[in-house]
Amino acid sequence: MNNTYSMPTGILPALFKKIMAVAFFALVLVSCAKEKEVEPQSNLRELTNIVVSKVDNPSFTTDGFVFKKNDNFYITLPAGSDLTKVKLSVTISPKASLTFNGMPLTGLSGIFDLSKTTKAIVTSESGTAKVYTVLAQTGIKDLDRLIYEFKENYSIPGVSYAISKTATSEIVYKSGIGFSDVENQVRTKPDHLFRLGSISKQFTSISVMKLIQQGKFNVSSKVFGADGILKDDFSNISDRAATVTVRNLLDHSTGWESSPDPMFTGSFSGQTLDQRINYVLSSAQNEPGTKFSYYNMGYGILGKVIEKTSGKKFETYMKEVLAEAGVTDIHVGKDRGGKRTNEVVYYSQEGTNGYANDMEVIAAAGGVIASTEQMLKLLPYIDGKSNVPDILNPEIRTLMLTSSTANTYALGWRMNHRLFPGAWYHGGNLSGTGTFWVMGPEYNVVILCNSRSYKAGFDDEMYYISEKLINQAATLFR
Repeated sequence: MNNTYSMPTGILPALFKKIMAVAFFALVLVSCAKEKEVEPQSNLRELTNIVVSKVDNPSFTTDGFVFKKNDNFYITLPAGSDLTKVKLSVTISPKASLTFNGMPLTGLSGIFDLSKTTKAIVTSESGTAKVYTVLAQTGIKDLDRLIYEFKENYSIPGVSYAISKTATSEIVYKSGIGFSDVENQVRTKPDHLFRLGSISKQFTSISVMKLIQQGKFNVSSKVFGADGILKDDFSNISDRAATVTVRNLLDHSTGWESSPDPMFTGSFSGQTLDQRINYVLSSAQNEPGTKFSYYNMGYGILGKVIEKTSGKKFETYMKEVLAEAGVTDIHVGKDRGGKRTNEVVYYSQEGTNGYANDMEVIAAAGGVIASTEQMLKLLPYIDGKSNVPDILNPEIRTLMLTSSTANTYALGWRMNHRLFPGAWYHGGNLSGTGTFWVMGPEYNVVILCNSRSYKAGFDDEMYYISEKLINQAATLFR
């Protein structure tokens, strides 16, 4: 008997098809599993937002203001807030984690000490990290926000600014933003000293006015030549140079022009003030008193006039005058090795050198250092108001603040700007320095920066921000 089993026709191909289908399905599963295993982890590590709300901080009078630019967060909390215990909420990239000064933030909210500079580190799912700087302070957000944006737009490490009310001589607001010393993470404060650049000219002018008040000379006094204040210091004086007066130096109408400017041109580096003045005396000159041409060397010469007539160093005499107003922390700057303990570090941009100038040589034209507090402390003593006794009598003060050959320039002060009606103002720039101040009929403003941007609009923005600060002050401090 033949017991051999014969598979029915058609079963083998069908079975083969089932086996193949199962094998294909298994292959697909394995393939998908492999794809899932090699899926890359996220590299996203953004801290996109910080919220400090009154709801989470019941002692606050309003929500905190947060300004973010690049990798920096600036926070202004209401005056009187406790910076050591601030509850905040954050938004970060999906699957990322966050630490505040090394402390993990779980649930994307927590209570933290923001009284010091805070480093927030966001770590992505893949393990890459990004560091953010959080700078919190108490203050007035409507004022601080203007400086936050300006600072970041022009890459300024530190800004000090302050506002005073003319009628009461009171500093109504002062603040420091960013770092006075980036390397050591020193926060900027209102008592930090900054180089003033050409705002130094106002201190030179005040010193000259004081000497005029003392009867040492007058604005019509000749500076060079046989009848000049400096007759014994410089010889070979041209006929035109012999007619230059103290007024010509003060209002930039000497006839000399800054092409080049011996005060700030690199080719004059290493030369003394006398050597630079001798260069000026040998250079081409238009008729004095006929044309305004901003000339830094004119104020260098005034520094020499002050020393000659007072018998003292420029800095010594300037300090004596300012001491009458109770102002004691204004000086002539030094190089970085001579940095004062409360002085900022200067940061240059676009390859310039913030420490290239000889501060002793440029002293009367651009070498003074001061703080916003000290500058505003001085203004009531020269503003003509009766709050405190002025250090200049009314006649001399009027002389200093009256326009001369240029309708927008008095004796060391700019005036008649459409943004500042009835006010006197001036700006200053050096490599590593940008400054501006306004002495106004209602409010005074000082802005000091430890860097100077060369981006278009930087100088104009100093004007616009000062105007905005004055307008805000008029609303806030009526």
